[in-house]
Amino acid sequence: MKKSIYYLGIACANLMLFGSLFKIQHWPGASVMLVLAVFLFCFVFLPMALINSYNEGGQKYKALHAVTFFVFFISMMGVIFKVQHWPGAGMFLPFGITLPFILFLPVYLYQTRNEKNKETMNFSAIMFGLTFLAVFSVLLALNVSKSIILKIGTSLRMSSEASAFNMATINVTDKQNPILEESDKLCVYIEGLKDHLLIASDNTVDGKASLDITQMANMENSNIPVHILLGDDSNNKMEELKSKINSYRESVLASEKISPELSELSSTIFDVSDKDTEDGKMTWEQRTFGAYQLIVVLDALTQIQSNVRLVESELLAVK
Repeated sequence: MKKSIYYLGIACANLMLFGSLFKIQHWPGASVMLVLAVFLFCFVFLPMALINSYNEGGQKYKALHAVTFFVFFISMMGVIFKVQHWPGAGMFLPFGITLPFILFLPVYLYQTRNEKNKETMNFSAIMFGLTFLAVFSVLLALNVSKSIILKIGTSLRMSSEASAFNMATINVTDKQNPILEESDKLCVYIEGLKDHLLIASDNTVDGKASLDITQMANMENSNIPVHILLGDDSNNKMEELKSKINSYRESVLASEKISPELSELSSTIFDVSDKDTEDGKMTWEQRTFGAYQLIVVLDALTQIQSNVRLVESELLAVK
């Protein structure tokens, strides 16, 4: 039985390792591996290891066995619930983070303080500890929590609706206005970037880009946006976007109809320069796109479009 426990422990550790790697890289199959690994750990490996330890002279460690199962079951459940964005993660996590240190460790050290031969117990403790630390470290490395994603998704939808509303309020007689033409060019360019990002991340319906937040895949992916927006020196979409935004800003500020308030607003929301902060210089890209997660990038691009339509509608409203 001991060999089976060792093999199962190694299998669980490797499954967690590869599941974590797949999750970080946003590869398919990550969720299946992580759920399977945690299930095997909590419901197979952990009971088997504790029963084996109990049968090999651990009868006097009943409290430790109970605490071990309880603590690491809660910890692993908290991790998998958080990773999978399942309801209840907020309840599991506070306990799962603290229990190994404030409950398991003191009980373990107290009950084994007089033992000379603690090989079995040490093996179990090391396995539990390393597994906890490894999986929890992966949890901390994950990109965006579901609550943040939902907030960004709501913001993205509202920005899209606001952009459409501002466009709908423009008078038909203003269709040849130079500002409207400049606005259209910038918004069309940004829409092309969004379509490129959505198609590259497999967010399509009938082969066309789909901005359906409820069905969006790879929302936390940062590799695709980085590759598309930054690229290389010969194909840097970010520099091209900044150049177009700056050009639009200059066109707006040069308008004869612009008011001092709108001039100040335009100067602020279309400012693509770097800024000095307490932590050093921060680029416009860092302020706007953060760590380049897909959902954040889409929201930022849509917000730029909304800002363009807002300024456009304000300018065209002036008689």
